[in-house]
Amino acid sequence: MKKIFLLLIFISMKTLWGTSPYMKQIKVWDDCTYAIEPIRSDLMQVRNIVFTEINATYAIKACEKSLQSYPNDAHVKFLLARAYTKAKQYSKGVNLATDACYAGDIGACNLLGAYHEYTLVSKTNSTKKQTLLWLWSCSQGNSQACNNLYNKTQWNKDYLPIDMRNTPEKIMHRQLELCARGDFPEVCHDYAKSLFRDRQFIAQADIFEFTASRSCISGDSEGCLFYQSFLDAHKKDALRQSRRIYVYKKSCNNGNTSSCLKVARYYGAKKRTKINNITALALYENACKKGKNVHACYATGSYYLAKLEGIMLNIPLGISYLEQSCTMHHTYKESPNQQSSTSTISLRGCYTLAKYLLNTPDKKYQNMEKAKKVLTYTCNQRQYYYTAELGCKLGIDKCCQQKRK
Repeated sequence: MKKIFLLLIFISMKTLWGTSPYMKQIKVWDDCTYAIEPIRSDLMQVRNIVFTEINATYAIKACEKSLQSYPNDAHVKFLLARAYTKAKQYSKGVNLATDACYAGDIGACNLLGAYHEYTLVSKTNSTKKQTLLWLWSCSQGNSQACNNLYNKTQWNKDYLPIDMRNTPEKIMHRQLELCARGDFPEVCHDYAKSLFRDRQFIAQADIFEFTASRSCISGDSEGCLFYQSFLDAHKKDALRQSRRIYVYKKSCNNGNTSSCLKVARYYGAKKRTKINNITALALYENACKKGKNVHACYATGSYYLAKLEGIMLNIPLGISYLEQSCTMHHTYKESPNQQSSTSTISLRGCYTLAKYLLNTPDKKYQNMEKAKKVLTYTCNQRQYYYTAELGCKLGIDKCCQQKRK
């Protein structure tokens, strides 16, 4: 029965996204649409444009130009409102979102509901207003608005129809239906997250695999973490394991550079053939350039210096990538109410760079002073046995202090 249910889900996913009421309202596809449209469709694949990753400056410029060309298009107004929202120009955003919502754009009504959720407009009746906006947008076919209703208004039920005053079980059932419909992958992420939080990803393995993999395929990094946790719990299941590269390849194509790194490592661990080397390098380089992933930069630099079949030796480029891996990279995320940041550096990249500068047989690239600078920088950033030992041998006090620890 469960297999039949999953088959129906896949069939629904492949057919219903094409007739989504949300997709039907989009009449204009231009630079503005590609810069900020929340939903992307590629053949039978749908993904989200993550709000935190929008380039607000470019999006505003593109969408203002689009609005000049299509001044009466409500959806273009919504996209520009979303761009203004990303830039924290809330007064411009709310005015455009209001106009677009009144003109019938369901995405704009959903955005306007979010303005009331974060009280960016006013605090008066904000809960009632957001609920009613999401209710209308959901009723018109906006899956994101439906998900907002199920997730965020379950404790504020006074403004909902009786049949939508959900129990947790009903909420998850409706979310699964939305995930199966396939036009808003974030709902798949929310469903997988609920199962993961409640430790149900073993008991409901098939459904968790479906929702987590769909979230991961859409390019959502946390969805891929859920999916990886699932794979870790089913290491002996060869069939489930065999699907992982397909999922990660799709996720990589949809902009998740962490998935590109996983696929690159998959090819990197295979036999060192020309095609495997070239494929792994291309994926590593993509993850380094687009995702600023320091571990991918380290691998890219190592490939260019390793004299592998199919890859031309390029010492300056290899050193450049190792330098990027050995530079602290800061990642920032923000929402209207909070900010967070993470800092990463590839210590192996630093060690490999310093060791290469010291030991390369090509005297043109030997550079003791530069190697010392790399090791000094690394020992000031993180404690790492190999850089501490190598740096201490060169007389760097900070590295010697780390070694003694």
